Amino acid sequence: MASPSQFSFDFRLRNEFTIENYLAAESNQELLNTLQGRLVHDLYLVWGGPGSGKSHLLQACCAIHDNAVYLPLADYAGLGESVLDGLEQLDLVCIDDIQEVLGSPHWEEKLFALYNAIQQTGSHLLLASRIAPTALTFSLPDLQSRFAAGMVYHLHELNEAQKLQALKIRAQAIGMPLDDEVLQYICARAERSTHHLFQLLDELAESTLNEKRKLTVPFIKSLMHW
Repeated sequence: MASPSQFSFDFRLRNEFTIENYLAAESNQELLNTLQGRLVHDLYLVWGGPGSGKSHLLQACCAIHDNAVYLPLADYAGLGESVLDGLEQLDLVCIDDIQEVLGSPHWEEKLFALYNAIQQTGSHLLLASRIAPTALTFSLPDLQSRFAAGMVYHLHELNEAQKLQALKIRAQAIGMPLDDEVLQYICARAERSTHHLFQLLDELAESTLNEKRKLTVPFIKSLMHW
């Protein structure tokens, strides 16, 4: 992974987002195998709704490359398109939430220039979007055609059993293992989207740290008013 000091934005990877604990739906196993192997295409685009694992996957891929960067545009689009300067010198550029800047001529011209530069350097672009590529809005037809020519993968939601497994894995990764009673209690009462479950887990982890208490069913009841 490249050093954050090299760039005009301060990116940090979440330690719990690893390839080893990324739980892929069966239909996404091919994508996971592809990204763990030798990348042969210059552009990969993954898309899926909240909780489909896009950010986890991009950060995990970034972590296994020595010369890579993770740029979440939901956080850094406000800095302007200059955040893309020099990224073509890296082996892998992972850009999350690409839909945040499409439709802007300035951003699209910069992205088009980055793509062309990456073709020259032999680097790779891994992009993520919450919106299907066919529904993305472009102002630059040339950029749209480049995106359409890339390798496109749809990240599918996990099934119910996989969501429980993913929640347990995530809890273990952040140092807050869940026993079965607590896990079942959370899943019986919380919204069942993976995105919401992971957000809730982060909130509970912060509360246990602040209160210096173990995560138990009574403690969750008092926090969530369930």
